[in-house]
Amino acid sequence: MTTETVRAADGATADVLLHRRPDDPSAPVLVCMPAMGTRAAAYAPLADALAGAGFQVAVGELRGQGTSSVRVGRGVRYGYHEMAAYDCPTLFRAVQAAFPAAPRHLLGHSLGGQLGTLYLSQEPHHYRGWPFPQSLGVLAAFQCAAAFSAVYGYFPGRRIGVLGNDSAQVLKDMATQVRTGRYHVPSSEVDFEPAPAKQELPVLAVAIKGDAMAPPGGVRGLAGKLTSARVTYWELALGEGARGSRHYAWIRDSAAFVERVRTFVDRA
Repeated sequence: MTTETVRAADGATADVLLHRRPDDPSAPVLVCMPAMGTRAAAYAPLADALAGAGFQVAVGELRGQGTSSVRVGRGVRYGYHEMAAYDCPTLFRAVQAAFPAAPRHLLGHSLGGQLGTLYLSQEPHHYRGWPFPQSLGVLAAFQCAAAFSAVYGYFPGRRIGVLGNDSAQVLKDMATQVRTGRYHVPSSEVDFEPAPAKQELPVLAVAIKGDAMAPPGGVRGLAGKLTSARVTYWELALGEGARGSRHYAWIRDSAAFVERVRTFVDRA
């Protein structure tokens, strides 16, 4: 695996992790976008598994995480807008340059999947996607997290043991989408909501059984907005024996997931 530093239009930089196949430069490349508060390096086990299945892989970095030049702190403001308008196009341009002969497929995890959808089609988790009464807890938790972050200056996820550190604006954007189920993003003047319905690319939506952060109802809610797309939906039991949250444990227990991705890409 190699790394390449990319620079967005607003000057922010980050490294992209690249798995190339010199023996087969036309092999499909999967562009992986991480979950909220998660470093790109955390996806190394998944990238290795995908490479072992014959794919080329590029793992992007979300703004404020890992190798990003933007450091989370009080007064540092960025949200969905900056990541969708600056970081996503920068990542995809770098992938196109690194893999000019390869078909490209987005593989987004949680927030990474949502941002990728915004970029490619111009959807969010909505609290009704969680089963009752958990839905009310999720709704309250994100509104409280957004309010706390606005006062504190940023979201100190590592200190409190929930996700990672992130911008208060990201929490505000997420709290809005959790509350409304729509992509009227506070950090952007663009109304992203109508765009997913125009997306016509084939889509594979995967829900991990037992994942409290991205339950099947939430994943189906996002897929349901892609009304013009050919959507394949699967629920997989992964990460059941691994340590940590089911939201992340599947990254180290990905064999069944990689097999489904291989089948989907071959058919697509």
